Formats: sequence, structure tokens, C-alpha cells
Amino acid sequence: MSIVHLDDSFAKRVARPEKGHVEYSDDKIGNYVVRVYADRIVGTLRARPLGSAKKKRFPLGEYPNITMAEMRRRAETARGKFRDGADPAAEREAIREKRRQEEKAPPLDFDRLCDLYIARLPGLKASWEQDKGYLNRDCRPIWSKRPAASITTADCATLLLEIAKRAPVAANRVRSALMKLFGWAVEQGLLDFNPMAGTKKPTRERKQGVDRTLSDAEFLVLWRAIETATLAPGLRAALHVLALTGQRPNEIAGLALSELRHLDDPSQALAEIPAERMKGRRRHVVPLASSVVDIIKREIARQQADAKAEDRAMGGYIFTSRFLDRQRIARHSLSQALRRIIPALDATGADGEIIRRLQADPPTPHAFRRTCASGMARLGIPREDRKAVLAHREDDVLGDHYDAYDRLREKRIALSAWARHCDELLSGAKKTGAVVPIRAVQS
Repeated sequence: MSIVHLDDSFAKRVARPEKGHVEYSDDKIGNYVVRVYADRIVGTLRARPLGSAKKKRFPLGEYPNITMAEMRRRAETARGKFRDGADPAAEREAIREKRRQEEKAPPLDFDRLCDLYIARLPGLKASWEQDKGYLNRDCRPIWSKRPAASITTADCATLLLEIAKRAPVAANRVRSALMKLFGWAVEQGLLDFNPMAGTKKPTRERKQGVDRTLSDAEFLVLWRAIETATLAPGLRAALHVLALTGQRPNEIAGLALSELRHLDDPSQALAEIPAERMKGRRRHVVPLASSVVDIIKREIARQQADAKAEDRAMGGYIFTSRFLDRQRIARHSLSQALRRIIPALDATGADGEIIRRLQADPPTPHAFRRTCASGMARLGIPREDRKAVLAHREDDVLGDHYDAYDRLREKRIALSAWARHCDELLSGAKKTGAVVPIRAVQS
């Protein structure tokens, strides 16, 4: 038996026998063996569990249904379990036996699989609501009552190509959501293999505007365009709050009533975003300027009026959409809104040059975050305060002992100065491009 490094490059270069199989052993992971057939590569781990007189074979899957990298990861995981005294082969057989006992029940359909997965999503992924939206909107209507085990790689590839025709980038996000769904199902013993394994991204994404910020003039034009565009009220309010706070789009889109504090006291108002909704998995406190509080209060009042008129309870989110059954707006809805608004602007008027710049290099919602950061820098806000506003972790010993209320006063001064600058632009009290240093503001 030849000893080689069993990775994806091996799978691409190895000679395939016309009949039978050839065995290879891995050079690093002991007892990790593959059998190379004409059309597939089958991986196993041979190990002797504690208390057993003979070795057992633990199946690792087949290439190309899974990548060699995934097969290798499974081999390392199984070997670790054997070393710790567990018997993954017996565990797998117990799962199989349980499933054999359940065969009399109706097969697990895709809808039921999604229900099981979505119920666990909040603990698996920070952006779980986005994945939930992609599954509910793009996948369940197609596969619904179909047995999950009958969905093939070809079915997945076809679905992604159909989505890519109308929403190229969304197709990539659907692929990611399905990859995690089916991967989880395999780990739980609900499916034997992941049909998404081996699929490619249907769309090659080109990162646009990675350093894009808005000038004061662009900010002013875009703000007013958002005000006058035909948008759901919750979507409009979310974009405005995003522009004034500099937080990540998903953090604002998912803002909940339970996260707000002291709205009736402008000097103390803040949002306390829990760790599970933050990219860095650390609770973040965002002071709210008076103009931001006004937007949020108007949105709450609107929702309360709607709820009263329809004789129902108000939902738990600040920014909601009727199209989402009054659930929080999706992160991608912010991007879609800008993609509709900016191309529709009339570039023949007085602001024609500014609009043409916006249309030539269209900003994404994340551009508001960069604009807030650069704007605070122009206002003279110290760098450490700007980092605190943006929830950027300090790379020192203090960063490991972070308190969400650290630099709260400094963050409030910074965001109040930025909101004041924006208010003065919108009112015409300050000409675009003029910036008053923070020291002058405080004095």
C-alpha cells in the first residue's frame, strides 16, 4: 500500500483503475486509508476502540461527494474520538439503527429539515436570520414536501443557477445557507451526504467600493433621495439610523425594542446590542444622539398605531416590513434599496454632477459606516474613541478584559458630534465640505 498525502491535489492526479480498486494510506494520519475506484475515492479510518480485540472501519465518505479536505477533517475527528476512548463506528451504527427504526415513519421532507435546522440556527450562526430568509424564500417553495434525502447535487446546482439569473449575489448566499443546512443534517445523522458538496459559487463577485466613503455633498443628496423614495417606512428609518450611527448594517437592521435604553432621556439614550448579534461576539453599547432617538420614536409610534388599527400586538423589532410579516427587515434589503434608489436619480438637475458620481461608483450600506468613521476623524474625534464607536477591538491586554460601557462618554460625544454635523448639513446651516473641529464644538 502506497503512503501519500491524501488531499485534493492527490485526488486530481491519482491514476484511476479500470477495474477494482487501489488502496493508499495517508502520510500523516495513521490508519487513514482510501480506496481509489474508477469513479470515486472512498475513505475509511481503521482503529481499535478501547476494550475491543479487533480494529473497526469507520467510513469517512466518498470523493467527489465531499472534498478530500473534508474527508481528512473527518479522519482527524474520528481518530481523536478513538484516542479518547469513544467508538465513533459504534455511534454511527447506533444512529443507523435508530434511523432504521424510524423508516416506518414518513420520510423527512425538506420543510421539516428546515424547521429542525432553523430552530437551532440562533446558536449556530450570528447572521442566522439571513440564512432563514434565504431558505424560506428561495428553497422551501421549490422543494417543500420533497424527501430531503432525494435532493441531489444536480438539483442544488440547478436551483442556484435559476436564482443567479435574477439575483447573482443572492445565489451565492443561498449556496452558503444550503451548504450549512445539509452539513448540519449529515452531522446529526439525518442525511448520509451533503448534496451541496462540490458545488461552486454560481456568481463571481467583484468587491465594489471596499474603501467607498461619501462626501458631504453625496451624503446630503443620498439622504434626501432616501427620504423621497418609495420605500417601506421601516427600511427608510433603518437607512437613516445607519447613516447617523456608523454601525454595521445587520446590527441596525436587527435592532430590537429590548435593546433600547433611556429613550426618554436624550442625554442617556443608548442601544445595547447583545454579543450574539455582533461580529466580534462582544456586547456593544451604542449611545444614541437626539436625532437618532427621534427617528426611532417615530418608527415605534408608527408601529403602535398600525398594531392598534389592526387589533394586534406590536412586534419586537424597531425596523420592520409588511412584506416580512412585520419581522425585522433583512440585511440585504438595505442593499437592495440603495440599488433601486441610486440608478433612479435624475442627473440633469442642479445636483447632476454629484448624482453622476453616485451612479458611477454606487455606495453600499457599509459605506455609511466608513463615512461616519472618516467624518468623525475630520471632526477631530480621537482614534481610540472612533474605534470604540465602531466596536473595533483593541489588540492589547485591555482588549481581553473589555467592558461594553468603556468609553461610553467619549462615544456619546463622538456620535453626537457626527449627528450634529449631519443635521447642520441637512438644514443648510453648514455648507457641504465644511467641518468644525470637535474642540470648537465642545467649547
